[in-house]
Amino acid sequence: MSKVFHIDPEEPSAEVINLAAKVLRDGGIVVFPTETVYGIGASADSCIGPHEIFDIKVRPLDKPLPWLVENDDALLDKYGVGVPEYAHGLAKAFWPGALTLVVKASERVTKEFRAEDDTVALRSPDHEVVMELIHASGGPIIATSANTSGQPAPDDFAKVEERIIAAADVVLDGGETEHKQASTVVDCTGPEPVILREGAIPSAAIMEAAAVGA
Repeated sequence: MSKVFHIDPEEPSAEVINLAAKVLRDGGIVVFPTETVYGIGASADSCIGPHEIFDIKVRPLDKPLPWLVENDDALLDKYGVGVPEYAHGLAKAFWPGALTLVVKASERVTKEFRAEDDTVALRSPDHEVVMELIHASGGPIIATSANTSGQPAPDDFAKVEERIIAAADVVLDGGETEHKQASTVVDCTGPEPVILREGAIPSAAIMEAAAVGA
């Protein structure tokens, strides 16, 4: 049986979602579309997935995997500690969406999921497939772009490397992505936000929203 399934980004098949969610719960790897680029992910509760993703991407171990979470800024305090008010303001302004927030990790985030500075990156994607995967699998998904490190992140299923597809347990083909670029990443560990990577959301919009939410 093929492990590649076509899926409607707006009305995803419950059968396909449940199949992919079971793979995640069982410690497997899934490739899926988001509104930014295609991602490759595993359940945050998996003890196998993170290491497999590092191997598949040929990703340095000092680059931890972001967490995809539900649209609730309270999760910043669940998975983070000492989260500044402006970070909550940014989440309320841009979640669900193409914004990744880096915060100091709480005890709920085990060491292997943290960066060397004890931070974790959190994002709530604006994509029905990912949201349903999170719900159906029972928790956050650790994920990164579905490409070999150093190569362009795929904004269309046709651009996902055959090697990546072969290495995953289930692959969801949702065609082209909406934004065709990665999320904007913001460091929220200090008194003011720091743009680590400008992506689909302009830096000016981030700084304006942070000033309002401070």
